Amino acid sequence: MMPSLKTFRVEFDRPDATYVTGELVSGHIVLDTSKEKNVRGLYFSAKGTAHVQWSESRSSRNTHGKNVTVYDTYSNSEDYFNFEFNILGARRSDIRLDIPAGHHRYPFKFQLPYNIPSSFEHLHGYVRYTVKGVIDRPWRFDHECKAAFTIISVLDLNTNPTIRLALDDEVVKNFSYFCCIDQGALNLRLRLPSSGYVPGQMINTTVDYVNASDGIRVTKIRAKLEQHMKFHATTKTKTANSEIKTVTNSGPFFTKGQVIMELLVPPLPPSNLEFCRIIDLEYFLKVSVHVSGSHFATQKSYPVLIGTVPLYYPPTAPPMDSHIVAPPFKRPAGDPAMMEIPMPMRMQPGVHHPPDAPIGFFHPGQAGSSSVNSQIPPPSYEECMSGAEHIKDHGESIYVRGADNPFLPRYPVFDYPSPSIRND
Repeated sequence: MMPSLKTFRVEFDRPDATYVTGELVSGHIVLDTSKEKNVRGLYFSAKGTAHVQWSESRSSRNTHGKNVTVYDTYSNSEDYFNFEFNILGARRSDIRLDIPAGHHRYPFKFQLPYNIPSSFEHLHGYVRYTVKGVIDRPWRFDHECKAAFTIISVLDLNTNPTIRLALDDEVVKNFSYFCCIDQGALNLRLRLPSSGYVPGQMINTTVDYVNASDGIRVTKIRAKLEQHMKFHATTKTKTANSEIKTVTNSGPFFTKGQVIMELLVPPLPPSNLEFCRIIDLEYFLKVSVHVSGSHFATQKSYPVLIGTVPLYYPPTAPPMDSHIVAPPFKRPAGDPAMMEIPMPMRMQPGVHHPPDAPIGFFHPGQAGSSSVNSQIPPPSYEECMSGAEHIKDHGESIYVRGADNPFLPRYPVFDYPSPSIRND
């Protein structure tokens, strides 16, 4: 027998289902049935939550004195909102109503709080936002459908003036043979134009080197963007590092020279995951210089802030690195995205809420609009490299439509022109 419910799904009015904190989320619950359905009601729920979980093995003795492997599971969760709204009827009431056969679209909308973190997905934890539609059927299993959407919590790089400063670091690596025979030194100067970037922007790492060693050659120079995470369970914390992107220069290297490596920042969640207390997120740029022989590579790591709003440089004040010419970011005048957004209808208790103010961000729905600065148009919203294999919650029914779908959050990516290297 063919099921009478042919279609039951969540559709967002915004095609990429990406929203900024404080925005209004709207869409439709779409239902297509081949025959009339007698139900108690139709409702939808919107949920924002963070969850961490992992297992660790240890050796233990059982009651028979034998060594066995025991797995301990660590977990923690926190909720940001959980809205529930009736569309038809009332949940858990005695009233019955009929949904006629045919195609139906039921609208929904709700407003997001400001004080919620950006979407984030990882093997050991996530910050996830979903909408679920439920057909409440008396004396039968409910029909359920589910979809995830992306939240962007604004991180404006311009609010942190220190990251605008160029990084300039000098490193000296001394070589010796059998700990006593001096083999000279490798002198390095490592520079970055700033320590704050947005996806789509190039991190230009400049390495000046002078190799004054005896018979030791530089073999390769590498720049790597890393993601450092901490997941806080109720009784334990787990750390994890991921390599986001790497660029390598393999020479040839002379006794003195300069290497400039360009690393394009891919779609990534912003640093820190503000308002999330159980997941910490940081980014580091690691520069390593490898040499011949048995000597270890020289490595230095520098924290970088990944934001959602680029650094603004007035036309008379270019970036401070003298070797890199990067296009300035100009805030568009009068852009509707810069206007005030109403405060959310529901707030989280006990949390400070910012006053009504412009958020200084291009709304995802306006990604295709033009900017005053033609060099850097408003961002597109692109899928992250990593995501969830499914969006099924722990203990959720296996029959929820859409819960088995993979989910990749989307993040703002700015279309920066390629920076030019000065020859003078």
